[in-house]
Amino acid sequence: MRTPYAEVAAAPGAWTHPLRLPPDRFQRVQQALTELARTGRPVAAFLLGGEGEPVTDVELYRDPSRTFGTPDIAACEEAVRALSAATGWPAAPRPEADSGLLVGLGLREGYAPGAREHAPEETADHLRALSATGWECRTARLVSARLVGGAVRWYDEVGVVIRAEARLLPAIEAAACAFAQHRFTVTDLGHRRTYVLQQRDGE
Repeated sequence: MRTPYAEVAAAPGAWTHPLRLPPDRFQRVQQALTELARTGRPVAAFLLGGEGEPVTDVELYRDPSRTFGTPDIAACEEAVRALSAATGWPAAPRPEADSGLLVGLGLREGYAPGAREHAPEETADHLRALSATGWECRTARLVSARLVGGAVRWYDEVGVVIRAEARLLPAIEAAACAFAQHRFTVTDLGHRRTYVLQQRDGE
């Protein structure tokens, strides 16, 4: 069956790095990540929790780009060391899972600030329709920062972070389609690769 999404960029390896920090305001975490991006290191991260909640968990990941490429894992680890040195944020225990998928989905349709926003529970409905087990879904701020033309381009929105067995990718795609998501990144732990799915042209 043809899905509404197609793979448009990929990189070998399935790297993520969680950090644990004392409860802090989103704006202070944003500043720290912006400063990291200002050094030329692209930032993609999940900040667990909803809008207005203190940030205690940050999980960095790689977001392959057709325009800018993908930083290698060694460069990502070096960026984490620089971030920890600047902020004092310690590494958190890494999830033990060596299979399955890690995906962040935005809940706002498109990129316009005033567009319709879906509820986090709607993601769980799509997953539950396919399977009652094999997944977990948490609310998070999805953020990215990249130095472009001498200025940091920052983006964030409220979304969800999904950890799921690979067989549940169709349910994730269904949720992404329902939320009118143009693209999303899949960290595939089982196949040790990271890739971007983007809506097919004309759909």
